[in-house]
Amino acid sequence: MPTTSELQPLSKGISIAVESKEHKNLDAEIIKTKFGECEVVVTGRKELPVMVTYPDIGTNYNSCFKSFFQFVGTDNAFKQFRFVHISPPGMHYGSPDLSNNLSMPDLAEHMKVVLEELKIRNFHAFGCGLGSYVMLDFASKEPNRLLSMTLINPCAEKSWYFDWFYEKCNIWANQMFSYDRWWKEQFVKRWFHHFTIRENTNLIELHEKLFFRLNQNNVKHLSNAFTYRPDITKSLKNIKCRVLLLVADHGLPENEAVAVMGGMKGHRDVSWIKVRNAGVLLTEEAPRCLLHPINLFFAGLFGPVITKKMLDFSTKLQREGDER
Repeated sequence: MPTTSELQPLSKGISIAVESKEHKNLDAEIIKTKFGECEVVVTGRKELPVMVTYPDIGTNYNSCFKSFFQFVGTDNAFKQFRFVHISPPGMHYGSPDLSNNLSMPDLAEHMKVVLEELKIRNFHAFGCGLGSYVMLDFASKEPNRLLSMTLINPCAEKSWYFDWFYEKCNIWANQMFSYDRWWKEQFVKRWFHHFTIRENTNLIELHEKLFFRLNQNNVKHLSNAFTYRPDITKSLKNIKCRVLLLVADHGLPENEAVAVMGGMKGHRDVSWIKVRNAGVLLTEEAPRCLLHPINLFFAGLFGPVITKKMLDFSTKLQREGDER
């Protein structure tokens, strides 16, 4: 049976960049495909199981996943994986303009091409926002290749009319008037809860700087692709692996995640965790909240012997948060 739960962030918008340490064996490269250039960052030993990540719109590995996976707690939680962080085409710093307009199915095909280039067959998936959609699309087409999926604020339906109109107004205004500040603020409001925006200026300023280092034309292309995404809910019935859904109350509309669960009707290995007072970038805004459910999720995959230390550490963090 699908399970649901609800969590409250233990730390209200802490910046985890200062609590991280350097990964060893980090390897980054630019891979050229027919969809454009993309950056792939690989960490971990080659003999370990592979986990593939895919970020949200307007982010890449550095701004969506780096701090979280270097966070002191998740070093214990994920040390049994080799990570392959795939960024969408044109989302690395210094990227040239994309030559073609991309669609969301193109991104799933792009990920397939990159995985073939890296000779990766089976893997665990970790997606955020747009990345969750790409992972769901890929898993519905290649169900035997996915071992598990951890999805933050997933969506599978096409944009609702209000969402479509809101996104198009942002794109049109930016193209006509170059409202860079307004354009940036729309993403900040998508990524973070209003409390974090007001109280944690260091975290917000960091992400604003990282955002403007990206090629803004490419960001517009991806935003437009996400706005015109096709509905893939009917194909979700093909998914076979275990799935963990992490949904923020201030992220994408909650009905999007409900549609994902509805599309996987009959799939018993689906769990739902709701995180309050957070936006799409849970990895940056509420990292401590993610530790416990993710540890429990992987305990079910790999057994309690491998993850005992992970669970003990996660419980310790939960207690520290309760004391605060």
